[in-house]
Amino acid sequence: MKQLFVAWQQPTSREWIPVARLEREDHVYRFLYTQGARRADGFRPFGNMTELDSVYFSDTLFPFFSNRLLAKSRPEYRDYLSWMNIDASASDPMSMLAITGGLRGTDSLELFPMPTRTEAGKFEIEFFARGLRHFNQSCVLAVNALETNDRLCLVRDLQNKADAYALFMRTENPIHLVGYVPRFYAKDLGILLERFPVDVEVRVQRVNPDAPLSMRLLCSVSAPWPEDFVPFENDADFAPMTHLPSHT
Repeated sequence: MKQLFVAWQQPTSREWIPVARLEREDHVYRFLYTQGARRADGFRPFGNMTELDSVYFSDTLFPFFSNRLLAKSRPEYRDYLSWMNIDASASDPMSMLAITGGLRGTDSLELFPMPTRTEAGKFEIEFFARGLRHFNQSCVLAVNALETNDRLCLVRDLQNKADAYALFMRTENPIHLVGYVPRFYAKDLGILLERFPVDVEVRVQRVNPDAPLSMRLLCSVSAPWPEDFVPFENDADFAPMTHLPSHT
């Protein structure tokens, strides 16, 4: 099963809250709201999926989410796949949403996958560096100069008033800031970084000088996954709003 969470930014507090879950199993898509939707002040259901306590099924990706992917008819579609390091013959909507976050400009929605433990016992995720539009031109030039497999360092942004768990990435030598880890992974990665400071590894997967800043730097993180580690542990927002029936 492939599974993505949907986070919504509350307009007043600016807090990002997990409000829904999108899944695919046996070529059937399933959508349901999570407990975060009940807590999120001012949240409204998406599209025609109006009942918070219902579970929705579809043989195709729900339009609300397919509209967050670049249309195949667009001339830049092959570049779009290339920026994500995805082969055209193996392109998959859920994988594309997982990497891009389904972001749209200054959007208040973002999708992200639930990390799963690899067979080798690792925590592994792939993502585009966040926040580059807030960095100065020298940082962007440093990003453009990176090469595949370059190692990056994770650093806690201790004075970040918006996110107490924020982690930014920097080059080793000379030092340049090159973006942030997606906010939804920062807390868990911070925990793993404290426990395994040498073994948490960030690598450059791809640099796209001709892409928008939101898709400029594709990175991967690999870290040990200890037996007692649970992603998003003790966060009730991720729990489903209702029971999960099987599709028919």
